[in-house]
Amino acid sequence: MKLGFLGTGVIAGAFIEGLEHAGGHHDIVVSPRSEAISRDLEARFARVRRAGSNAEVIEASEVVVLAMRPAQVEDALAGLAFRPGQALVSFVTGLDIPELQALAPGLPVARALPLPAVARCSGPLVATPETPLMRELLSGLGEVIFAADDTEMMAMGGVSALMATYFELQQTLIGWSEAEGVERAKASRYTRAMLLSLAETGMATPEARLGDLVGEHQTKGGLNQRVRTRLLEAGWFDAPGNALAEVRRIGRQGLE
Repeated sequence: MKLGFLGTGVIAGAFIEGLEHAGGHHDIVVSPRSEAISRDLEARFARVRRAGSNAEVIEASEVVVLAMRPAQVEDALAGLAFRPGQALVSFVTGLDIPELQALAPGLPVARALPLPAVARCSGPLVATPETPLMRELLSGLGEVIFAADDTEMMAMGGVSALMATYFELQQTLIGWSEAEGVERAKASRYTRAMLLSLAETGMATPEARLGDLVGEHQTKGGLNQRVRTRLLEAGWFDAPGNALAEVRRIGRQGLE
């Protein structure tokens, strides 16, 4: 498959790295922006070539991938045209299937929301619609989940807006341990290993038993129950949903 990436930022770079780790059987051409990432990819991977323009990317590709910020889409495609036989895949948050169809009339279109961990062929990767092309493109890149439509996709993908918050929490826990007198390196190792083990437990637990994990990880009157109760009283568990709901109300034009 000949892939062309319009926009070569962090996510596009991670996706291309994942493709290479998953087998590297695609010919890939990337747009010159960002210069640092596009040059690095070309230097590291034999099947990646850096184009001189967005027009050159489209000309060389069977599948064109939009991988820029939402506000950059119109400028990136200005004066460019797709040709029959191509397909368009978008990584752009908020750019829905009808909008993609308007950008590429008559061509197959699809969406995917890769996360940075795709570079290691890890983590969730939500996409829509499920087609042979998308199954082939995403195969081996992580936990691929096909959404029924744009609405379901954005509801799932919206959870990824908590990634930075997760790492902020991780830093907070490490910092708390350090303030309590634990050596920084030890606090970091312990906290990260604990969070990893909890994530692995969540993935290993059958769906029907996920609700049991709270009770299994606390004892009556114990530290876990006391901390959870305090956070419940403070509305701590309502805050993520409220923040995500607020973000969902921001249209594509409101995103950078």
